[in-house]
Amino acid sequence: MKTIFSILFSLVVAVACAQSSDGVHFTHDTWKEIKELAKEQNKSIFIDCYTSWCGPCKMLSKNVFPQTAVGELFNAHFINYKVDMENGEGPLLKKQFNVSAYPTLIWVDSNGNELHKSVGAPNADELISIAQQVIDGKGLAALERNYTAQSNNFTVMLNYIEGLSNAYEPQKIQVVLATYFKSVEKTELLKEKNYSLIKNYLEDIYSPAFEWFHKHQTDFKNQYSSEEVDQKLYRTYLSYGHSLVRKDKIDYKGYKQYCKTLKKRKVNNRERIVAYIDESICRAEQNWDAYIQKVNENMKLGYYESTNSFLFYNWAKAIDNSDNAQKQHYQQAAEWMEKAFEVSQWPLVNNIVYLDEKLKILQKVNVDNIDVRELEERISQLKDEVKN
Repeated sequence: MKTIFSILFSLVVAVACAQSSDGVHFTHDTWKEIKELAKEQNKSIFIDCYTSWCGPCKMLSKNVFPQTAVGELFNAHFINYKVDMENGEGPLLKKQFNVSAYPTLIWVDSNGNELHKSVGAPNADELISIAQQVIDGKGLAALERNYTAQSNNFTVMLNYIEGLSNAYEPQKIQVVLATYFKSVEKTELLKEKNYSLIKNYLEDIYSPAFEWFHKHQTDFKNQYSSEEVDQKLYRTYLSYGHSLVRKDKIDYKGYKQYCKTLKKRKVNNRERIVAYIDESICRAEQNWDAYIQKVNENMKLGYYESTNSFLFYNWAKAIDNSDNAQKQHYQQAAEWMEKAFEVSQWPLVNNIVYLDEKLKILQKVNVDNIDVRELEERISQLKDEVKN
C-alpha cells in the first residue's frame, strides 16, 4: 500500500513541478477553446505567430520564452497560444489579424479583439516591457482610441504612428499621415517635426506631401543632409515599386503608372529602380528564363555594385523553391550557389552551407554523377578541415 501511495505521490509532485516550471506555458487547443479558457480565467490572450522556417521565431522559443521572468508575467496575465501560421488554424488567424511578417506577437481580449501587435523578436526585457504596456491598457488599441479622440494632438498622433510601425501596419500609417498633412501648409513641411515624419514614415509616392518633398528636394537638402534626402527618395520609390509585386498578385496597371511617374518626375537612378522591379516581376511570375537574363543584365550594368553571398543565395533559392523550373534553370542556381561560397566573407564553417545547397540542387536535376561525387568529396574535405 505504501508503495502505491509513494508512486501516486511522486506523480502528483511531477505534474505540479511541470506546471510550475520556468518559462511561458503555451496552451495547445483550438482557437475557440482558447477564447473560452480566457473568459473562464478572466485573462487576455497572447499569440505567438510563427512559421517553421523563421529563424527569429526559433530564437524566441529557445532563448526568450523559457526565461523565468518572462514566464512569471505571461503565465499570470495571459492565456499563451503558439500558432504555426502555415498550418491548422494558422492561415485563418493570419488573415484575421493581418499577419505579414514573422514573428508577429499579438495580444487580444477573450473575444478575439486585438489589443496590441508587435513584429520582430524582442529580447526578454523588451518583451516584458511590451507585455506590461498591454497589461496597463496602453497597447495599440488604446493608442488608436486616443488618436481617434485627439487626432489634432501631434504627440498622440506620433505615439499612434510609432505603435503602428512596431506592428508593421504601413498602410494604416499612410492613412494617418494623409489626414495630418492635409492640415499642414506645404511650406511647413520643411519644419523638423514634419521632415522627420516624411523621412521615417511617408511611403506613398502619390501623396501630395511626398510630391512636394520630391519637387522641393533642394530646399530640404539645404536645410538637412543632402545624402539623407537622396536616400529617402531612392528607397521610397524602390519600396513602392516592390509593393506592386506580390507572389500571388502583380499590379500590372499600377506598374505602368509607376514607370510613367518615375519618368515624369525625372527620378534619379530610375533605370536602376525599374530594373530591380522588372527582376522581381520575372521572379513572381516564375519566368525563369527572363529572370536569369534580367539578373545577369543588372550585374553587367553594375546595378549590383557589391555582389555579396546573400544576393547569389537569394537568386538561387528563388529557382530552387519553384515548382516549374527546368534543368538549365537549376544549373544556373547551382552556379550562383557556388558564387555565394566564393564571395562570402563568413568563416568556412558557415560557408559550407552554400555548397550543401548546391549539392541538393544538382541532385534534384540528376546531373552527371561524377560532378555530384566530386562535390560530395569536396564538402567532406572542407568539413574535415573545419574539424581540424
